[in-house]
Amino acid sequence: MRYVKPINILDERPHRPERLALYDALCDIFVAVGHGALPPVADYGAWRHPACMDDRGYLVPYLSVKWYVEHARDASRQRVNAQTVLAAFRDEPWRHKDLLGDHYDVLLVDQPLFDPAEEEYSGLVGTPGSALVGVAAVISTCAAEALDRIAYSLLKTLALREMAHMFGAPAMRGESLELTPRLACTNPCILSPCVHVREDLDRLTDLRLAGPAFCDLCLADLRANLAAEEEG
Repeated sequence: MRYVKPINILDERPHRPERLALYDALCDIFVAVGHGALPPVADYGAWRHPACMDDRGYLVPYLSVKWYVEHARDASRQRVNAQTVLAAFRDEPWRHKDLLGDHYDVLLVDQPLFDPAEEEYSGLVGTPGSALVGVAAVISTCAAEALDRIAYSLLKTLALREMAHMFGAPAMRGESLELTPRLACTNPCILSPCVHVREDLDRLTDLRLAGPAFCDLCLADLRANLAAEEEG
């Protein structure tokens, strides 16, 4: 038996007290699925390799958190393309077995995100987060800071959602699913659609605090996916 892949947490800021929300969200997920312990979690903060800049002063690909963000930043929109960030994590050389090996990445950014596919679906600009199953999640703090609630609480809601998506929930199943354009749950669940960010994030945080955060179907999806990863 092998274990769930290690999880790396990265952040545009070197220090952010609210980053604890990501750890707490991970703990909630693994407690909910009945997992005995968390996989290894490394907090890299605003990581930068000593060789992150070349001789001309340009960022070297994959050698700093700043590169992942700037590589995906659309200057004309003043937003970061979430799908570009996720693709960079998917393609990074650190996944080679002789380096870090396969792992999950979770990135916190200060700048607003956008997702071209979600914009085409909803017609609305911006997304609070996005995830690539089996690879990574990216979360913007902008939505949490814009609402009149404790930032930690809102970030925990976002972290639960995006990390659960990263772990493959909801899975393709025969009921209670909506494509928005990624899979979303239609039950009372933290994985239900989040289209109108301010209203939906408030609603989902209330749902999380009242508990349980996940419906039975999404919890079963998480259990199955994490168990399959362990046994793979």
